Amino acid sequence: MRRRPSPPSPSPPSQSPPSPSPPRRRIQRGASVNGPLSADGPLHKIGECLLANEEYADTYSAMRQVCRNWRSGFPEPDVHLDEWIMLDHALPRVVEFTFLQLGTSRYVTIDLSEVHTRYYFVGFCRGIIMLAQKNPPHKIRLLNPLTKKSKTMFEAQMPSVFLDSVAVIKSPTMVFVAAHYPPKIAWVDESTPTKHTDEDWGEQRFSIENHCLRCITPFNGELYAVAADNFESGRIVSTNVQLQLRASTVKMETLILFLELGHDKFYLVKSDGDLLLVLLVNRALAGKPLVYRVDTQSRSLHPVSNIGSNAFFLNYNRCISVDTRVHPTLRPSCIY
Repeated sequence: MRRRPSPPSPSPPSQSPPSPSPPRRRIQRGASVNGPLSADGPLHKIGECLLANEEYADTYSAMRQVCRNWRSGFPEPDVHLDEWIMLDHALPRVVEFTFLQLGTSRYVTIDLSEVHTRYYFVGFCRGIIMLAQKNPPHKIRLLNPLTKKSKTMFEAQMPSVFLDSVAVIKSPTMVFVAAHYPPKIAWVDESTPTKHTDEDWGEQRFSIENHCLRCITPFNGELYAVAADNFESGRIVSTNVQLQLRASTVKMETLILFLELGHDKFYLVKSDGDLLLVLLVNRALAGKPLVYRVDTQSRSLHPVSNIGSNAFFLNYNRCISVDTRVHPTLRPSCIY
């Protein structure tokens, strides 16, 4: 049986050839572009608003990953995380750090594994991570955890002693460290030279015989600390950074001596723009205030009857003030 041939397939309708697309215009760098990332574009405006608000400053890295052209022609922003704290870690071993924004109770975890391969983590203060190079002479670096860039390079090396706490003053940039034994506070700036690994920083140090030093606290461009003797009689010591401006000439001295407060545990904490001296409950101080405002100008203490909605967390190495309206699980006017 012969198979019937299949009918011919219909020919497609005639189509006109596509018109050539117009040539693409090359956009020069720095030229004005009418797009979402232009100066008037929505993404640019959103990014600038987030960057200007410290509560959302951690979004800078995320914006740069999503919108790589955003701020590509600008230097890294000098973002300060003064209202952020780093939760305690075993610093030499971890590569991820968790930060808490005190004003909003937001948590952010940042992976710093790339930095960990070259540096030791020493401490955290006012939004800056203090590092020490792993290779001798272990020079100091200050790292912005948001941009993962170390903008401040020190020639001075990290001293090979056990450190209780660290602090950073930014104008001018100085690094302070407090050692437990022997008890002392030492400091350097960018002009401090490199010395041998086991050598002390030199004259830039402070100590009082038979006194421990704790609660080093930057405040209004100076560094303050509590010095207590074996009987817990206390004093507040401070630097004169704004007068000298160089680490080689900065000195620390007693600001206020408060023997009349008895033998107690003393702490420094910043709260609502003030520097406060906080005492633990002591039978000898029954009926006396537990909180005093430190007047750095008149070198005097003024009792504070109410700390409002704040709650204080006290530690020899770090004290913080938390607004209980943002953290409702905490009780206001409490000292933890």
